[in-house]
Order: sequence, then C-alpha cells, then structure tokens
Amino acid sequence: MTYRKNWFSYVLWVAYAGLCVMLLSYIGYHIYAGYVALPLARLGALIIFPVLVCVYLALRLSSQAIRKRHSVSLYARAMLEAAVVSISFVFGLLYRLRVLLYSTFDSAAIESVTSDYYGRALIRAGEQIEPMAHGLSQLYVSCLSTVFSFLGNGVTSAMLFQIILQMAAMLLAFRIAKKTARRLPACVVLLSLAFSDFFAGKIAVIDPECLYLVLYLLGLLVILSFIKDYLAGKPVLGGLPGAVFAGVLIGVLTYLELWSVTLLFFLVGLFTGKREREDSIYGRILHVFMTVVSCVGSFLAVIGADAAFSHVSFERSVRVWAYPYSLIRWNGFLFDMVKGDLLFWALLILPAAFLVFEFLRGGREQNYTLWLFACVLFTPVLMMDLNRISYGSILLFFWSMMAGLGLKNCLLSGQAEVMRAKIQEINASAGTEALQEVKSATEMAEKIVEAEQPGEKPRYIENPLPVPKKHVKREMDYDHEVSESAMHFDIEIVEEDDFELN
Repeated sequence: MTYRKNWFSYVLWVAYAGLCVMLLSYIGYHIYAGYVALPLARLGALIIFPVLVCVYLALRLSSQAIRKRHSVSLYARAMLEAAVVSISFVFGLLYRLRVLLYSTFDSAAIESVTSDYYGRALIRAGEQIEPMAHGLSQLYVSCLSTVFSFLGNGVTSAMLFQIILQMAAMLLAFRIAKKTARRLPACVVLLSLAFSDFFAGKIAVIDPECLYLVLYLLGLLVILSFIKDYLAGKPVLGGLPGAVFAGVLIGVLTYLELWSVTLLFFLVGLFTGKREREDSIYGRILHVFMTVVSCVGSFLAVIGADAAFSHVSFERSVRVWAYPYSLIRWNGFLFDMVKGDLLFWALLILPAAFLVFEFLRGGREQNYTLWLFACVLFTPVLMMDLNRISYGSILLFFWSMMAGLGLKNCLLSGQAEVMRAKIQEINASAGTEALQEVKSATEMAEKIVEAEQPGEKPRYIENPLPVPKKHVKREMDYDHEVSESAMHFDIEIVEEDDFELN
C-alpha cells in the first residue's frame, strides 16, 4: 500500500529515529561488553552507528550499480520466492522438531515446560476443566485439552500443538507482509520467524502466546485487507460491510485479550493512504465510526452471551472479564527478549533503521507509514510488563516487517534513477552508432564526387567471375540442295493390309 508524506509522517520519523537509536545503543553496548571488554562497553554503543551507515551505503550503491546493468525477470523473482518459502517451512519445521526432541530427552527441560496451563489441560477421569476469568487463557486450555484427548497427556503433545500454532502464525505473517509490502519484506518476515531462536524457543513454553499470535495476525490481516480494499475503491469489502465485519472480529478478539483493541489503531491508514479514487473526509470518518461501533457492539454481545451461559448478571460478567487486568503492575522495561539473542536482534534492527535514511531520500509517496506508526506506538508498550501474557512474538513480527521494508527501500528504491541511467546509456549508444553511419555516408559521398570530376575516368575492377556471352542469331545453311519433287516421304498403305507377315 502507498501512503503520502505529510506532517504526520515527519512526527513518526522523529519518534522512529529515536527508537532505533535507543535499541541500537542498547544492543551495541551489550554486544561489545559480551564479546570484547566490559570496561569499554560504552564504545560499542557508538561504534554501531558508523557500522549502520557503512552497511547502508554499501548495500544501496552496490544494488544501484547492479540494477543499472542487469534486471531480474518476474519468473526468477517468483522462483526465488518459492525457494524461500520452501526452505522456511521445511527447515523451520525440522528445527522445531529438533527443539522438541531435545526438550523431551532432558528432564530439566521437561520440568520447565510444564506450567499452570499444562496442569489445567490434562485429561483426568471424572474431572472437568476449571474455568478461568481470562478469555484467552480459557480458550488455550480448552484447545490444549482437546489435543490431549487425541494425542494423550504429555509434554510432547503440548509442544506439537505449539509447533502447529507457530507454523500457522508464519503462514499468516507471510500473507500479511506480501499483501501490504510485496515479496521481499514477506520473505524477510518468514525467514525471521522460521529461524529465530527466540521464537522457536516458545514451543517449550506452554502458554497462550503462540495461540494469541495466530489470532492477532488473523485480525490484522482482516483490518489491513479492509483498508487496502477501501483505498482501491471496492464497494463491498472496502465499504461498510467490510468495516462491520472487521469491527465484529476485533470485538471478539478484544474479549479474549484486551491488547486486540490496538488493531483499531491501524484505521489511521484510511487517512494516510493514497486512494485511487477521490472521496470526502466524511466518508473515511464514517467507515472508522462503523468499525468502532461494530467492535464495541460485538464485544458487549460476547460479554452478554458469557453472562447468559454462566447464569450471572451482565455487570458481574464485565467485572469478571476486567479482573485479570486489574492485577497488572508496571515493573519496568523488559529488554530480556532482546538481550537473549543480541546478534539476531542486531541483524533485525540494523536494516529496519535504513528507513531513517530512506525517509529523507525518498519522494512524496512511501510504503511504510502505517507500519512506522504501529512500531512507534506499540514497541514501548510491548517492552513493558503491562500485559497479561508475554507478547515478544508480536514485537518480533513488527520489527521483522520493518527490517523487510528497510531492505526493500534500500535495495529496490530509486527506480526512476535506474531507468534514467538506462535511457541515457541507450541514447549514448544510439548516438554513437548514428554518428558512425553519418561518417560512413559522408566518406562514400566524397568518393562519388571525386569519381565524377572531369578529366578522369573511373577505373573499374575487372570481374574475375565468368559471365554469359551475348547471344548472336544465326541462320542455318546447307551445301546440298534437294528438289521439291524429292521432298515426299509418305508411304501409301492399302486399306486391307493388317500388317501380318505371311
């Protein structure tokens, strides 16, 4: 999707640049302290910025030079995408199976896998699952208990369920990235989720995080599809029916987990996006209003259905839903998710920081304004201990998306400059050929003029090949004359003669 650059984009750029500086300084400090020397760790926070500039310039200049001389066909791009998808899903699955085998053979790892969710989901004769106030936790325990009913109680069954959820999340993340940013960011997001130790290690943590990632990405896919269809001018999916459907889904997800309400913030794309057909600002406000109203209505409807099913009042059902969130307290920023895999996060945030330079170099249209808004708004909250469950995988998805957009804009932007260089090269080569043709024609004309000057006859080169001689008509004549009377050669035949020999 394409977004116009305006004053809101500059505000986002300043906030995003500050966020990148903070994260890169933290990563550079701890990498230098862990691999070089602790007393000089502050130097690492400064060295990472020259590294960022050098890597950005090297990638951008080399890609420009290559694109001016060579071009990749659509078939080659499709084959490369298919290879990345195959490698990510096949080897990503094998990588997770390896983690599963390692965890099942280690008794200490098995003890770390088990949790309160695992204990509640176990199938026991004559016992039922104890209900939980948190909707997402209750849904996760019910799903895990269903898996146990098919595969049997055990850590292996729970980890297989986590693997299935992660593969589904990878598929949804790839679909979202390709729908909104095309091939390269989608491949970066898929590779990041497939081979991240941080994300793969979640299969050994039996909690609702992986399930919620799938649900959150599903809601994100729906709301982004609605925004894209609206900007494309589609009357149904991009109109009021699409807004109502997206709002109803977000309302249900908000009942399961309060963080789902952040999906409504993506509606800012209706105002920042480039619409193919002009419309009024009131139309966009109407669609936002219908989405929010549908979200609130579906949320209240689910609360009412829960109250009717539990045989309690509506007010009590609301209090039960809000109770888990009343226990949350802020305990500071959680950089542990970044500190646990510094090199991976460095490789992720460095290309994401390319957008800081691309914003200044780019034109009036961009393809990352909405993601810039989400990353700036959600990253500080996701790093705080203000959530019912851990959302590190959602943070990983957002920064993988920013890394993919950074690489795409660094490597593939400046298409006008590349085309201009190719046109100039074609014109230069065409001009040289034309000049040579004019020169050859001038030399030939001079030779003709010299040959036509009086007093000199042109000297022709004798043809070495044999040529046919000129035909001369001849009359036939004979020395012996025959008289006219002797010019009779017919033989008389009798009519009764049957030409039989006697």
